Amino acid sequence: MRQDLADKDAAGLPLLKGDADLDEGAKYAYEIAFYDFAGTSESEYARYSSPAFNGPLKVNYNEIRQAIREAQDKDAQRNEGKTGDIEFFGPGLGKNHKERPYGSFGHESIEQALAPTSEIYSARVLKQIYFGNWLRDFSQILDPAIVRKPGQPKNFPKAISREELTHLVDVLAEATFVTNPAERSKYKVTSKLLGVYRPVEHIDNPTNSDKTAPDPQSIDADFQPKAKPGDVAVDPANSMKRYILASRSYMVDQLHKAADAGPTPTGFRHFGAALHVLEDYFAHSNFVELTLIKLGHKAVLPWTSAVPGGKHPLPVVTGMFDKDDVLASTAELIADLLFKVEWKHTELKVGERTMADRIILIMLREHSDEYFLNIYKQYLLFRDWTLKVPGHETAGKAFHYSFGMIGVVYNFVYSTLLKLVGDSVDDQQVLRVGDPNKNGSTDPTHSQLAKDHDNHPFHAIAATLAQFAVARVGALMAAKWTGGDPTADPAKAAADYLVHPYDSTWQDKYVAEWAIRNPAQVKRGESATEWEALEKAHKQEVLDTISNASKVSRRTWDFVNDSLREIFQ
Repeated sequence: MRQDLADKDAAGLPLLKGDADLDEGAKYAYEIAFYDFAGTSESEYARYSSPAFNGPLKVNYNEIRQAIREAQDKDAQRNEGKTGDIEFFGPGLGKNHKERPYGSFGHESIEQALAPTSEIYSARVLKQIYFGNWLRDFSQILDPAIVRKPGQPKNFPKAISREELTHLVDVLAEATFVTNPAERSKYKVTSKLLGVYRPVEHIDNPTNSDKTAPDPQSIDADFQPKAKPGDVAVDPANSMKRYILASRSYMVDQLHKAADAGPTPTGFRHFGAALHVLEDYFAHSNFVELTLIKLGHKAVLPWTSAVPGGKHPLPVVTGMFDKDDVLASTAELIADLLFKVEWKHTELKVGERTMADRIILIMLREHSDEYFLNIYKQYLLFRDWTLKVPGHETAGKAFHYSFGMIGVVYNFVYSTLLKLVGDSVDDQQVLRVGDPNKNGSTDPTHSQLAKDHDNHPFHAIAATLAQFAVARVGALMAAKWTGGDPTADPAKAAADYLVHPYDSTWQDKYVAEWAIRNPAQVKRGESATEWEALEKAHKQEVLDTISNASKVSRRTWDFVNDSLREIFQ
């Protein structure tokens, strides 16, 4: 607020220095509550008499301090309303969906809107539909910035082959979807099903500000060609970026494939891929902002400059997604997988490989020095051998805790991934476009525009609009699949949602009602410094992830050594 109201320089920037980290008022309350004025834990401030009570009224400082610690310390502030993952309506239900089912959403919780529209959408079917959506989420790991070109020398962790990245996603798919071994084939991730990151599948602006970046198709032919100026221009006929229409065509094609395949695993997968685009439209574009402006909230920032000569002054745009974001997101995902696996000794069968084993093998196969991979393979072979020995339970446990070189391998993988995360965060968005609300640009960055995080002021209304669109398209797809209405056209219905908000009215009542109930959130949408605070919080979250991962790595190494001393006295 102080920066919004401060005097500005010639470039329109506030003359005050940047805001301090976190909330000063909360930090003051936190510090003052912990200041021990008189060395006491409580103070009497009055005496009270009534038929029910006669005695002193006191302030208990310990209770106050605990309440403030829980609500306002730095960890609580940084963790409040975060989703953390990659660049979309987060995968799954939403990080805080359990606590706030109407305020924190992910792709999976949005697709629960399908259930009331038809009996065909059982829990089993919804799971398979979401798998198609999930594949599009995690195809983003296979980005030109991190995929190693076939034939190029191994260079982990700077680059990883498409084959091994696909294996990594397959491990995650098994952990996410497979509860019964009989289901494994339905959720097997192959290179063909996963594909690679293509901006058209997420309505991302395909502009790449890195002038030194190679043509993506020189790395893998499945990548989307490098964008041409015409691809990212605004189409004056509809005042929308042209690449949005390409995403609409992709979505329509997936819906046709789903309809043709029928209610089968293939049909469900194509349907989920199409819904991913439909849902992303409301999270990744300025559709909500322009609708609010249309309804009279003129001060809401559109995150684009006006384009004269078009159908509407303000165009529909989405954000650019540069390699800095890709590296930070990808490395965070891989590190998250590593640090959440179970490292304690568990009883295994001969030849059985844990998730930790499989991930480590994937990473080490990509390293130029096979020394580490060979160490780990020897470890696994010897572990299998110990399982065959009578009384192997004790031998296996001792071996698990005492094979010191495996600690070296763990720490090697940790340290290289953490360096990748740290380097990418340090360089995050270095090619910043400035403020597109003022500088004539129609190319905001993804972090400026996206409403994926549940602490964004427009996160909930974007999810509400996505749920409405998903429910209507889902009802038509069910009618098509079951033969209830052969004329049902889910593809046309979905395409009708990807239009300029000035050319549609269905969303107006939802947005207007939401704005009446949430005037403070509308006000937040009027401030560019609000975005700066959100971005700072998200960047700090990634840095905190690195710090926490380092602690886990240290604890793992200490655990191995402490157990060795305990076993061998």
